[in-house]
Amino acid sequence: TYVDQLFLKKENRENYKSWVIIPQCPTNDRWPSLSSDDWNKNFENKITSPNKSLRLVMELMDEFIEKRQVNKQKVYVSGLSMGGMGTFEILYRRPNMFAAATPIDGNGIPPFAKRYAKKVSLWIFHGSDDTTVEPKHSLKMAKAIIESGGSPKMTLYENVGHGSWINAFAEPNFLKWIHSKSKK
Repeated sequence: TYVDQLFLKKENRENYKSWVIIPQCPTNDRWPSLSSDDWNKNFENKITSPNKSLRLVMELMDEFIEKRQVNKQKVYVSGLSMGGMGTFEILYRRPNMFAAATPIDGNGIPPFAKRYAKKVSLWIFHGSDDTTVEPKHSLKMAKAIIESGGSPKMTLYENVGHGSWINAFAEPNFLKWIHSKSKK
């Protein structure tokens, strides 16, 4: 699979020594706390605590980064589709944890970008023909990050629908870019 080709490839394991945690969200839960993709309306009253699955991942991360083998200056997060939404939400909830993030085909809440825009390097990916999670969501998040003082990298894949993670993980500099980032 695309994940195996990226993270398990011998050359990548040798060049980018790291721990990789890939949680899977149960079918009866979501990573983001909002159930709608229309996140621009009344979100202030809807976000209180994370969903159970995201809370468990945050607890795992909080504990895992305390291990002496973990470089706390080089912790990264990536997610695709609903995981891209979860990436934006975990950045909001843990803005000081991550050095870089790569949300793919995701969505987020623009006003929350101010919590992480200046702290976390972002490379946002989306397919231009995505009808499942429209690319306008990644574009609005890039705009919000810029307006909050950040400088995100953005790749919009021409003629690609929902599934641009295949393209993103095939980017020749994907791992090099991520591993070049440390906390700001």
